[in-house]
Amino acid sequence: MQGSVFRCRQGVRIRAPLTELAVIGNAFHRLDRDLAARRIHDWLQPGGHLALCWSSTPWIGEARWQQALAATLEEWKATLGAGHRIPAGWDLARQRRPDSRVLSDAGFQPAGLRQFAIEHRWTLPELAGFIRSTSFLPAAVLGDQADAFDADLAARLGPHSDASTFTETVSFVYELAQKPH
Repeated sequence: MQGSVFRCRQGVRIRAPLTELAVIGNAFHRLDRDLAARRIHDWLQPGGHLALCWSSTPWIGEARWQQALAATLEEWKATLGAGHRIPAGWDLARQRRPDSRVLSDAGFQPAGLRQFAIEHRWTLPELAGFIRSTSFLPAAVLGDQADAFDADLAARLGPHSDASTFTETVSFVYELAQKPH
């Protein structure tokens, strides 16, 4: 397979050559799922695949550091007025009409689902970077408060660290769909 990367903002039309694989990571729920599935179906060559990839997030969990992280993020979202960045009821559409149904309606056939977990040790800079990759507290939202956020994160998570790391069992899932031949 010849490697190509296509980046598309919602609403932008791209004339893409046929490709074997398209991957959407932790973002399908943020897109117009029907539109994205139809367009990707058009871009794939017959027999090509779409992989929807998901992973757990470090602020959801039972460990004390995860609870401290969740509280810290909620406070910073409120402080920066970023609470609106996650629409209320965002998950209802997926509950009413699961991704598998959206893909089927676009012409895909199920090709597999796999789940696995690994232990990961986060450092504070990794957690801060991961948070900046989210839709709710990206670097643009943190703006000139980024240093204060980092200091607060270190102060609040530091007491829960194990040799300056934070251990989590990260869960991964991918749903594979195939365009018929």
